[in-house]
Amino acid sequence: MFKFKAMILLVILFLPSFFVAPVQQSPIFFPPVHGKPQPRGEYVNPFLYYTSPPAPSGIASFGLYNYSGKVTPYVIETSKVLGYANITSLLAYYKQARKYGVNPYSATLQMNVVLQVNTTQGTFAYWLQDVGSFQTNNDQVTFIDNIWNLTGNPSTLSSSAVSGNGKVASAGSGNTFYYDVGPTFAYSFPFSYVYVVNTSYTSNSVTIWFGYQILQGSQVTPVQYYDKVTISQPGIKSAQITVNGNVYTPDGLYYDAELVWGGGGNGAPTQFTHLNSTLGLYYLSSTGSVTPIPSLYTFGSNTAESAYNVHDTLLNGVPDSYVGTEELTLLTNNFTAILI
Repeated sequence: MFKFKAMILLVILFLPSFFVAPVQQSPIFFPPVHGKPQPRGEYVNPFLYYTSPPAPSGIASFGLYNYSGKVTPYVIETSKVLGYANITSLLAYYKQARKYGVNPYSATLQMNVVLQVNTTQGTFAYWLQDVGSFQTNNDQVTFIDNIWNLTGNPSTLSSSAVSGNGKVASAGSGNTFYYDVGPTFAYSFPFSYVYVVNTSYTSNSVTIWFGYQILQGSQVTPVQYYDKVTISQPGIKSAQITVNGNVYTPDGLYYDAELVWGGGGNGAPTQFTHLNSTLGLYYLSSTGSVTPIPSLYTFGSNTAESAYNVHDTLLNGVPDSYVGTEELTLLTNNFTAILI
């Protein structure tokens, strides 16, 4: 169990009024962009799928350092990734959202990572999404997870090979994915919490835990894992969450780590009218310490949900997202702030 430093006073997690039962029972999906196999080069190109707003906005690592145009790829392999968020203002509205089947006031903050599974049959890539789904007009957030298979296009998962609290569902066009709807909370500002995705493997399966930790005052609540998912797969040699700037996933997307704002789901964009949030991305190092992911861009590229009117900047070494002109660019090569 990790000890996280609480930075702000929040409503008490265990008060009955803080919990609100989820009301939406239909499949909730946060799909990947439509990737295609990419030739291998010196390093990946972050701008294949998003070159201008709207894009998923916040922080993301593609496994690339970029010093004045000199790009150097790097690799992180880990069993656990954590995403920190401290939100002090939030309101989104997108008039056309109902065309996507979501509330016009909905928005998501998604922590998305890729689990690389190396087997005797080849390499597989699973996209793990730990998502805060916000209804910004009534100050409620629901934690939801998705798993997509980035090994091929369309993305397919067999229900007979996946077990967890959720289920496998169709996303259309031959795509299937796993999802689970976790708890819903009423929140007040400032609202601070941590996403946690933890993994392990055996020779015949990989297991993924999706969780969160609410931070409040001087007290720290334990990490709450709301879903444990096992994917059965024979001949596993190794499996790790991977950030890799050298290669693409088999279907042409990225081995990246993202903590990004976007629309409410189903590929929807949204526009933020109020937003102020501090963000951080971390991984568990080989020595067991929580370590900042060093280089960060201002946008993600794997998820289809995108955002208008989000500006990302670095304030005293800490990533901050607020309303303003969006720029798709490198944010920092040297993120070192420990916020958790």
